[in-house]
Amino acid sequence: MLSVLCFLLAPVLSVDVAAPTADKPQSKIWFAQGSWWAWLPVRGGSSVWRRGAEGEWARQSALDADLAGWPGRADVWADARADEDRACAVLVGERRLAFACLQWRGDGYALARPVVEIPVDGKLETATLARDGRGGWWIAYGLGREMWVLRSADGWRRAERVSATPAAEDDLCAIVAVGQGVGVIWSDQAADTVWFRWRKDGAAGWRPIEAIEQGGRNADDHIRASLSVDGRLLVAMKNSVDRIGSPQLVLRERSRAGRWKSLPYAPRTATGEPTRPVVLLGGQPERRFLLHSRYTKAGSEIVRWEGDREELLLPVKGLNDITGPKARFPDGQLWIVLASDRDGNVYEARLN
Repeated sequence: MLSVLCFLLAPVLSVDVAAPTADKPQSKIWFAQGSWWAWLPVRGGSSVWRRGAEGEWARQSALDADLAGWPGRADVWADARADEDRACAVLVGERRLAFACLQWRGDGYALARPVVEIPVDGKLETATLARDGRGGWWIAYGLGREMWVLRSADGWRRAERVSATPAAEDDLCAIVAVGQGVGVIWSDQAADTVWFRWRKDGAAGWRPIEAIEQGGRNADDHIRASLSVDGRLLVAMKNSVDRIGSPQLVLRERSRAGRWKSLPYAPRTATGEPTRPVVLLGGQPERRFLLHSRYTKAGSEIVRWEGDREELLLPVKGLNDITGPKARFPDGQLWIVLASDRDGNVYEARLN
């Protein structure tokens, strides 16, 4: 059964680069100062957008000069519960990273400090950002079939490898703040394993690597994580089973005690392939949203997994790369996600 949720059929904004809401593990929107915001790539840099009270999106052109020339694809950390007046991001280019922070100045955001250049020795696919309980910043990325982290405490100068063996060329990782520390989760298609490694705030090093699941073609390079209000870590992933009638996606849950369980969902069918999953949280009691792209012969579309079925979320062909906030959806506000097409058009879906 396929039902339709709330949607807007026209793009809410457009930029001059393809697929601006990519990449898979990144978060590009946040809620602060009574508005939704988006940090999106444009030709020659990146751009920041604000959603108005009537649903209109306006580019914050005062930031354009500061963001020109820097990498465009952003993973944004802006936890309104802790630091509503600041939004920080890792900016990802093909062979470089940058760290940038915006500070609220009463009527808009301004650059909080000079953007920090972070050279990388190799070609990157993506990177993610997290902040630990002591206020330190962490960046994680895959490079040379290994998973690496950088931290602000080292001035972003010393990359540390957290993986033990080479993964496949297209595997990637994501870093999350969880359990009074930070953790890195990554896919390893070479070993047919999904791995996790955790480091407690203030500790001298990383804990031993944990195998979340091994065998059965369970690994693929699609990762998107959210933290529950009770401290559980939820990670939406894709597997490599690729068989009609078998679940194509997996929701992995880490308890506060550090125990993992996996829940496969969204079977592949003869007419649709679930891919690029996202898990988002919000509300009291907490609600969970499982969203993903669905590849069809007519073109990709955005759906929500509810119970045991797919519900059409954005009935526009050619859309991909759902992006939502890292933080839980704010109480008493409109909850939205964005998705985009290859022409740079961005669409909005409303979840509540």
